[in-house]
Amino acid sequence: MPPHSGRLIIISYRLPFHIENKKLVQNSGGLVSAMFSYAKGLYKNKEGTENNSKILWFGISEDTREELKHVSEKANQNYFDLIPIHLSKEEDGFYEGFCNNQIWPLFHYFTHLVDFSKEDYKLYKNANESISKYVSNFLNPNDTIWIHDYHFLLLPKLLRNFSSSLEIGFFLHIPFPSYEIFKQFPRIWREELLLGVLGADLIGFHIFDYMQHFSQCVLQFIDSHVEGNWVSTTEGLTRLGAFPIGIDAQAFEQDYLSSKVKIEEKAIQKAIANKRLMFSVDRLDYTKGIFERLLAIEHFFNKYPEYKNEVVFNMVVVPSRDHIPSYQKMRLDIESQVGRINGLFASLDWTPITYQYKHLNRNELIALYALSDLALITPIRDGMNLVAKEFIASQPPHEPGVLILSEMAGTASELREALTINPNDLDEIADTIKTALELSPTEKHSLWSNLKERIHSYDVFVWANDFLHALHNAAKMQKESRSDSLVGKILENIKTNYLNAEKRLFLLDYDGTLSPFHPDPQKAIPSPQVYEVLSRLLSDSYNEVVIISGRNHEFLERWFGELSVHLVAEHGASHKIKGSEWHHYWNQNDQWKEPYQNIMREFVKRCPGSFIEEKKASLVWHYRKADPIYGKEIAKTLLKKLSHQLQNNTEFICLEGNHIVEVRPILINKGDGAKRLLKSFDIPFILAIGDDRTDEDLFAVLPSHAHTVKVGKGKSLAKYRFQNPEAVLRLLEYLVFP
Repeated sequence: MPPHSGRLIIISYRLPFHIENKKLVQNSGGLVSAMFSYAKGLYKNKEGTENNSKILWFGISEDTREELKHVSEKANQNYFDLIPIHLSKEEDGFYEGFCNNQIWPLFHYFTHLVDFSKEDYKLYKNANESISKYVSNFLNPNDTIWIHDYHFLLLPKLLRNFSSSLEIGFFLHIPFPSYEIFKQFPRIWREELLLGVLGADLIGFHIFDYMQHFSQCVLQFIDSHVEGNWVSTTEGLTRLGAFPIGIDAQAFEQDYLSSKVKIEEKAIQKAIANKRLMFSVDRLDYTKGIFERLLAIEHFFNKYPEYKNEVVFNMVVVPSRDHIPSYQKMRLDIESQVGRINGLFASLDWTPITYQYKHLNRNELIALYALSDLALITPIRDGMNLVAKEFIASQPPHEPGVLILSEMAGTASELREALTINPNDLDEIADTIKTALELSPTEKHSLWSNLKERIHSYDVFVWANDFLHALHNAAKMQKESRSDSLVGKILENIKTNYLNAEKRLFLLDYDGTLSPFHPDPQKAIPSPQVYEVLSRLLSDSYNEVVIISGRNHEFLERWFGELSVHLVAEHGASHKIKGSEWHHYWNQNDQWKEPYQNIMREFVKRCPGSFIEEKKASLVWHYRKADPIYGKEIAKTLLKKLSHQLQNNTEFICLEGNHIVEVRPILINKGDGAKRLLKSFDIPFILAIGDDRTDEDLFAVLPSHAHTVKVGKGKSLAKYRFQNPEAVLRLLEYLVFP
């Protein structure tokens, strides 16, 4: 576990234990198994004594904290301090509503099952808010919080509001869908869900594909910047990562040798009467491909009748959501299908499918794993699937079984030596079963040994430590890059400095600072509120105002020329001292633009919605109106091509800005432009505000006493941050209005 000054806190939908017949019973599920194994290993030192520090675990439970604590002490399950969350009956409906009727089917690509209910989404928001308020009562500012799964997509941002010093991690245990699927959510929902989870310092996914899907959704649906595995929004900086959850492989390997498992093995051997055994274990759910698997078994015996009376398929279905009518029907349909197939093929001494609708205890499960010739793991869509890993860990080295795995399971990207199938291709499944049954002992051992090495090298302990180390580093990066919010005492101090200063300087960017961005730059004109605020600033003789923009001098002259302000155009290529004429620092002809303009024209053709803006001292390729994902990719390619064109040219530079790629002279920047205009920054009060990378050049040259403000997302040298131009105007109004 990485070093941190606070406690480790886990938040999941359910607590890891519940009380049953006055005993503490461990709940089922991959997360519970993983974290219980991790906690046991974490809080045992080399001498075997336990560390007194506990993991705080919040989850919904019908038991009280006192009841859980009393029973857990008796049961010696004291790795966790269990803190139950009790929601109102209405709030608790968020699980059956938005979670199970909307997120679950949509994220698993079963879009026809989604019920887009406004009432369900409202309950989901209310439940997340209630849980946030309850959990915040227990938090210390330096705690590390690890939030788990889709039930709490809004929770990271809600808890971030409690303290900016919290380390917040979020892990999604189900797939994250492609943006074409995610966009089916109503616009406001998807924006709130993305911004909610981006309140975390680190968001973990099982595999790289899910991480990529999330990145694409972020680019497509919210105002953001994605660079590698970092997402920057007006809320801050978040790292994304792929962390395939592991198991305690060594524990499974050891338990396989236990006497209790051997007893279960004998019972299974007696039941199958020397038949070859294949199995599957799934929770009852439409995502698991249970119907398709049964049809594949039927197809296998039809296609390869020589295996009749030779192979038994043991299908275990773990009860889930029994109270939901659709799941009750699913169970009946499965049982009907099993009965139909057994009726077709069974004989007096052979039943092809052994069906169990029950929870297997650990010993029964490991015995089943160990005796099976092959595992048939064929979900239609699965976030990970730990049964596949448990099967590998429980195999006898002298005679290991074979793993057949759906390519739709997250595990398939990790367990490359498994025999992968498409769960909808009955022929492929049948043929692969035959192949697996006919592999030689040497071939089976070769496949298994590589799989075994993987699950041991990246087990649950590595998974948890990997995530927590990454979280610690991401939180550190977030804190280093975070600018303070201009609120409370900070805001009061700035106003005090303003009122006490006899000379004040305002350096204000235009687009994205005084005015919101517009798809057509020429339509982003100053609002009446902008003129009112500027007029109020200029009415005070102590104030000097500079509008320092990337816009050309014609635009600035048209909209601000009659005001008593200084103007700096094209990042410093031209400037105008109030009351005088324009001075153009860059006076070369336009021949230098031709090679870059030709390249940009190619990319305008390739990227619908993009266009070129030609200025006196720069060329700008805009893609704000283009598809955000495609536009960003094209921008990267354009940047590389322009940079290659410029590799032997020390006079010009190529830069990427907010939905633009720009080529301009290297000597032209806002910092030098401000210096040329003002000559000196020896002014008691300086306020500089900007939103783009070009404004960093200005922030870099200002004295340490200057108040610098970054508007929007991205790293910055600025001391403070605002989310949007509206906040900028509110700040200026606060300073100049009584």
